[in-house]
Amino acid sequence: MTDENTPEDPQRHSSEPDLGPSTEVVAGAKIAVLLEQNEAEAAAQALEALRPVDQAAVIGHLASALRPLLIAVLDSEATSRIVEEMHPEDGAEITALLSPADVADVLDLVSPDTAADLLRAMPYEEAQGALTAMTHSEGVASLLDYADDVAGGRMTTEYAAVLAEVTPAVALDAVSLINEEHGDVSTIFVVDAARHLVGWVRLRRLALARPNQVVSDLMESAVSVEASEDQEACARLVARYDLTQLPVTDESGVLLGVIHADELLDVAAEEATEDMFRMAGMQGERLFGSLGRSVRTRLPWLTLNLLTTFAAAGVISLFEGTIERLAVLAIFLPVVAGQGGIAGTQTLTLVVRGIALGEITGRGARRMLIRESLLGGLHGLYLALLVGLVGLVWVGEPILAVVLGVAMLGNMLVAGIVGAGVPLLLRALRQDPAVSSAVVVTTATDIAGFLLFLGLASLFIDRLV
Repeated sequence: MTDENTPEDPQRHSSEPDLGPSTEVVAGAKIAVLLEQNEAEAAAQALEALRPVDQAAVIGHLASALRPLLIAVLDSEATSRIVEEMHPEDGAEITALLSPADVADVLDLVSPDTAADLLRAMPYEEAQGALTAMTHSEGVASLLDYADDVAGGRMTTEYAAVLAEVTPAVALDAVSLINEEHGDVSTIFVVDAARHLVGWVRLRRLALARPNQVVSDLMESAVSVEASEDQEACARLVARYDLTQLPVTDESGVLLGVIHADELLDVAAEEATEDMFRMAGMQGERLFGSLGRSVRTRLPWLTLNLLTTFAAAGVISLFEGTIERLAVLAIFLPVVAGQGGIAGTQTLTLVVRGIALGEITGRGARRMLIRESLLGGLHGLYLALLVGLVGLVWVGEPILAVVLGVAMLGNMLVAGIVGAGVPLLLRALRQDPAVSSAVVVTTATDIAGFLLFLGLASLFIDRLV
């Protein structure tokens, strides 16, 4: 644990080798060759020379047939350091290669929050057996009561806390015992006799305090969250108040645990990735994940997109006679629809990000909708003039140029309204604003673009042929 205003010492790991990505790749290739040659012990020694984060990366990229050979010769302590650095799903794949007794040993060695994440990623019966076999399961079991996307699921039960009414000397004695068990502690949370969170104090302030003071004289107010709070809200609090630890309480204010800032940095990355994937209908996918899972995830949305494409094609079929009379209209269809799709996706990305970061609240939703509609109109005016000029030069027909420009303007307005409106509407309905909104937006702009362009062309067809 570090002080809120003191960055981690960049030289803390100076004794370890400075491995760049290229060195990691070379080390991984060497380890793979050793395993293929049935020299597992030598491979384990080569792995031990790496930092835990690099060890996790090397094992993550090993062929599935080689992993068991390496894991079999690693002791529980080495394995625990590796799974600490892995995504829970990847860590669960590693523990699946161990015997039940070894799994319990590894879970006892990792931090309680990591153990809870690993257990959530395991099959239910396997997780129950591992939890029962653990020597220190109390703190882990309490974390399993919470979903992994709320504060309770992200917290650790390893933290420093002292009573508000004790003297600094007593508090320092208590902290020294905590240091022996959990390592360095610079931030100490302050609780009352019923363990309600009442504040926090810096270690150095305790050390410099006068003997006649008590901890409550030295403490500062604490920013905290309840265990049911969404992890995104926790990440926003940590960023807003520049915290290194965020205390988690129950509904009555009893301190349950803390979330470390680096844990929430991972959350921010995960949530951003999740929103991007959901917008594209790819939620839950991993870069080198299961092929079957990727098929199951993407195929339904590809099918839905195919259906919406047929809907857009159906709109075109309504104007089949118009296109037959003036085939040049087909040239400009993708211009109007495509430009609207891009503009709508730009707006959608901005709004989804704003919702995810908590920047759009209350009246901000209406302001955002008005702003993006106006922006769509401004963009539409410029693009209408540009595409109308291109149409005039290309075809030499002023009326067609006007039709093309008006259709472009209208579709850009639709893009702004739909791009902002869809995620805002989903949020109002308490649905995830990112869930394949891009499919809805592109479908809306395709249909609107075709209707506007071909509809206007049909009105003026006698003057165009």
